[in-house]
Amino acid sequence: MQFDLVVIGSGPGGYKAAIAAAHMGAKVAIIEKGLHGGTCLNQGCIPKKTLLYLASLIEDVNALNGHGLMGQINGDFPAALKHKDEVVSSIRNNFPFWLRRLGIRLLVGHASFVSNKAIEVSEEDGNVQQITADKIIIATGSTPKQHPACNTNGKNILHSRHFMTSAVALPESILCLGGGAIGVEFAYLLHQFGSRVSIAEQSQRLLAKANIPERASSLLERKFDRLGVNVLKGIGVTETQQTAQGIQVTYSDGTQGKFDMILVAIGRQPNTSGLGLEHTDIQLSNEGFVSCNDHLETTVSGVYAIGDVSDGPMTANSALHDAKIAASNAIQGNHLSRNYHTVPIVIDSAIEIAAVGLTEDQAEDAGFEADAARSSFGASPKARGRNDVEGFIEVVHDEETGQMLGGCIAGTEAGEQIQMITAACQSPKGLWFLKDISYSHPSWCEELENTIDPYTAELIQSGREVFQAGIYYERNK
Repeated sequence: MQFDLVVIGSGPGGYKAAIAAAHMGAKVAIIEKGLHGGTCLNQGCIPKKTLLYLASLIEDVNALNGHGLMGQINGDFPAALKHKDEVVSSIRNNFPFWLRRLGIRLLVGHASFVSNKAIEVSEEDGNVQQITADKIIIATGSTPKQHPACNTNGKNILHSRHFMTSAVALPESILCLGGGAIGVEFAYLLHQFGSRVSIAEQSQRLLAKANIPERASSLLERKFDRLGVNVLKGIGVTETQQTAQGIQVTYSDGTQGKFDMILVAIGRQPNTSGLGLEHTDIQLSNEGFVSCNDHLETTVSGVYAIGDVSDGPMTANSALHDAKIAASNAIQGNHLSRNYHTVPIVIDSAIEIAAVGLTEDQAEDAGFEADAARSSFGASPKARGRNDVEGFIEVVHDEETGQMLGGCIAGTEAGEQIQMITAACQSPKGLWFLKDISYSHPSWCEELENTIDPYTAELIQSGREVFQAGIYYERNK
């Protein structure tokens, strides 16, 4: 069979690339060997955020006890898992019909390159068919990394995929090994349902590798402390031992702990094995990622790599960003380049945190006269009405020109609000994008204008040219 474009993998990057190419008139096929929707739908974003919403409701409702609501509520973990499975299956079951309506061919089987432009698809019934395509996009995603001293067994030492597919009961105690996005999200989720939770992170702060300012990490750490989540920083695990009472953990400082379960959340590694890349001229980086240029094209012309399998931020948001670029470049010629500073990162934990663009420190390192307009939600009428004032807004801009550079929001609905800062960074109005909008009242987003008011007033009074476009405007025209 011959196609204009073949996409290997049906996760967020794969299906978005297929849809984008189909909308451009291309004849498209997706090959998927596992569950439709990839990690994001089946073991990642969708099930995790479904459970985290329930976890946040437990906190929100109990915080309003005595403010018009009566009584405490507790989580029902088995029922929550059942609800999560129902949500995921309802989306997954519609997946093939959704693609078919768009004219996209879905092939179920294992894909393996036999040459630079030919792929064999091995189906479960033993049938093997060969397909060729003018353009190919590799979107095979990633798998959780293993820890040398803490090998997962799928029973009481789990990674995120194990947990989402096989967890049936709430552990009395759990160690989240790793304080990145996965670790802090699971820590909050399990605490809210009743587990005794500890986090062990080798860095000196949580979310150290994410594009998150230290102020947001500190706020999250303080919240965990109030909740009773034990956060251990600057520490690793050197040994684990199974005992009749649970798993005994030895930390790098010589101390020990005992837990019913360990969740290993130390990052992910790209899925490239079994793809038959040895039959192509596609090269891998030293870290195992598919090597590609800024157009996301690999070392083989017309073959692209996106999402976790390429060397970029390993998030669904970045995969969706890559998908649009690779599909457009594949069908219309290489004219778009990736830029992960335009992609928001969102952490759903005890404090919801979202960021985009440059942090203040990154902006200074890049040569800007960086300044950050900041405000807390303590003055927000909506936040006060919901008894939910914890959090802040940070808008990073150039002090001399007012150019919009980035920002961070910590607090309720941060992942929704960050879209405004993302748009301002790519707007010809820059900082004034946030000033000129007519907001609803009361709302979370109106606090963006209140945050920058003192800075825009000073810029106007200074007489300087203040209508400079956002930092990423030209690149995204």
